[in-house]
Amino acid sequence: MIAPRLPELFHIGWVVRDCAAAQQELGERLGVGPFLSAGDLRFDGVLVHGKPVPLSLRIAFGVLGGVVIELLEPLDDRSPHAEFLAAHGEGPHHLAFIVGDFDEQLAAASSNGLECLVDGTGPGNPFRWVYLDAGRLHGTVIELWERTPEAEAHPALALLKSAGTTVR
Repeated sequence: MIAPRLPELFHIGWVVRDCAAAQQELGERLGVGPFLSAGDLRFDGVLVHGKPVPLSLRIAFGVLGGVVIELLEPLDDRSPHAEFLAAHGEGPHHLAFIVGDFDEQLAAASSNGLECLVDGTGPGNPFRWVYLDAGRLHGTVIELWERTPEAEAHPALALLKSAGTTVR
């Protein structure tokens, strides 16, 4: 087995019931912010557990201590985020990393027993990304983004840069 070599943390995905209320509360209690709303997004080009499943989320990004906090409010019951909310309530759902060697990292993760939960590598996605289920390995969900010009142009990275932090 080859262990993944993940770079520094890019963002923490946090599932919430109400994105606007979570922005206000996390801003007041933890100092997260400023927030940038991505709005209501529909993901049609993803596979969930290997099957095409369109899903919708309300998403906002904020910065806390050099890390992006991604707030994810499920707008339907089809996403892993909705499953997480029903089973666990609100809270941290995944850790995300931007990787230059996407195929290598994906192969290493797979060889270590991480199963693909959501596959966003198909047509219609601005860059390749996956959610890997690390729950069986005493972990959480790991999200990998492929480092591409499109990923580098993502508004969440601009938020980090405005806060004086960059992702290597």
